[in-house]
Amino acid sequence: MNVRAVLFDRDGTLIDLHKTWGAVLQHVLLDLAGGDEMVAIELGALVLFDYKRCACEPGSPIMTSPPSGYSEPWATHLGVDYNSAFLERIESLLLARATQCVSVFEDTTSSIKALADAGVPIGLATNGTEASAIAQLKHLGIFDYFTFVVGYDSGHGEKPDPGQLFGFAQHTGIEPHDIAMVGDSLHDMHAAKNAGMLRVAVTTGAQTAEELQDHCDHLLDSLTELVNLMGLSPAGEGAAA
Repeated sequence: MNVRAVLFDRDGTLIDLHKTWGAVLQHVLLDLAGGDEMVAIELGALVLFDYKRCACEPGSPIMTSPPSGYSEPWATHLGVDYNSAFLERIESLLLARATQCVSVFEDTTSSIKALADAGVPIGLATNGTEASAIAQLKHLGIFDYFTFVVGYDSGHGEKPDPGQLFGFAQHTGIEPHDIAMVGDSLHDMHAAKNAGMLRVAVTTGAQTAEELQDHCDHLLDSLTELVNLMGLSPAGEGAAA
């Protein structure tokens, strides 16, 4: 695979979505429910989040969308206005605990270091907030490897629209067709197609190999496979937080 830069999705690609966000989302729902656990369970069910197990069920919009893409049913169920204040409350709750349980996959750190050591520009594009992404990368000690970090609130839009991807291309000065977009969802693959980037899917997150296989140029089971595909060697041992 001959690419000059790599842009990563975050949840399900670099970090384990369930381990990282499960307990955080449980806290968010309990807060919105005013401490009533039964109401929190009901709110979770509306977006296919199992409150008791602290895990998203298959097809949950939480795995691929920003809060604006899944939180309106919560406001409706609670009988409150769905507005910017409601969204800001959710985002503040998420950000406050963004680093509480953040957990990378075992080869995330070694793979990022391998790319950086080879001089490959690395970026991150998430449908979460920019602030939460930066906080997590700093907490994990890998922020300095990234030349570009954006969220849905950074002014580039959200995936599957290609704005975040075009932003990375412009930032690096590298043509989109020379950049690989690595992600775990169809949102990522559609964004890559819309931007004219190489579509690299990983099976570590939101969607299965079967769901991804017809929408990507490369289908991988790990980031180590990406490093190998680029002809590089993983740098040291992977580290999980």
